[in-house]
Amino acid sequence: MFLETLDVRKNDVLIYSHNRFDFNNNFKIVFKKEPVKRPRSINYFEVCEFVKEPIPKNLIVYRLLTNVPELDSYSTKYGYFIRIEGRMELIYFDPIFAIKDLRHLRFNLDPEKFRFKIQQVGLTYNGKTELEANFSEVFSFDLSAQEAQNQKDKIFADAIFAFDESFIEEEYEALSDDKVSISSLTNAGKGKDVKKISEDHQYHKNDFSKVWIEDEHGTTTFRDSKIEGLKKALGIEESKETKTFKFYKKEEGAKSHSGEDRKRKTSFSEFISNHKSEKETTNEEIKPDVPDLFSLFKSAGKKPEGRREISLKLDEI
Repeated sequence: MFLETLDVRKNDVLIYSHNRFDFNNNFKIVFKKEPVKRPRSINYFEVCEFVKEPIPKNLIVYRLLTNVPELDSYSTKYGYFIRIEGRMELIYFDPIFAIKDLRHLRFNLDPEKFRFKIQQVGLTYNGKTELEANFSEVFSFDLSAQEAQNQKDKIFADAIFAFDESFIEEEYEALSDDKVSISSLTNAGKGKDVKKISEDHQYHKNDFSKVWIEDEHGTTTFRDSKIEGLKKALGIEESKETKTFKFYKKEEGAKSHSGEDRKRKTSFSEFISNHKSEKETTNEEIKPDVPDLFSLFKSAGKKPEGRREISLKLDEI
């Protein structure tokens, strides 16, 4: 995942992930106003707070589509609900979370016939609804099997800070003994690796749908209870888990974020803004003249018009 706040003058932040199935070591945050910018660790639960906070931001997350109508969204264990264009939707911060969630999602279909897509989705802030951020979708495209298993959204941060001499590149942080990995909640810690996935080139049907939400009004309560359950399983205390987010809120204060005079353009926000304008002015498929920068915000350097519809399957049932 990738998140960039846009209009916070004092305390603008950037958050990115490594597509690791780990609550403690997967996410990094950079405070963009620091004299020396250095990535710091931020846990999954703090990221949740940043995502739903009603402040201007751009966001890249992942969506699961399947060939199972009405697959129950409330059976998710590693998904997160956010509001997109006024409706609650199940998303994942990284493809690995979606892949891991497949063993928990309930559906009535022979697993060998189960097909799915993992889409990278670009979102931009579009006001707030019920005290949470509401997003507009700017772009989405299917990931290949290789991309889904190897995607690292750190590339977006690398693009933004490419010519910033005050940015210090992070060093790989190995899992320490005193940190609890998410693998303790799964069979991954018992020698069972992630289910391998591959592309099904024989499957050409277009009847893929989003994970179904039967009762949208219950998503917030369910999301909060699921988060609390994961915290307890990981032994995370409330006083500790939001320390970065609380610091951010204290620095950010209660000032307004609206107004053209407060907009600051970055390479990524310019891309989002331009892409959004094109989407709003035409109902046709968007095939813009893609600048060189666009390839930095996608995996494998593929242009939108060069991407095909991709169907994935599980190799290990």
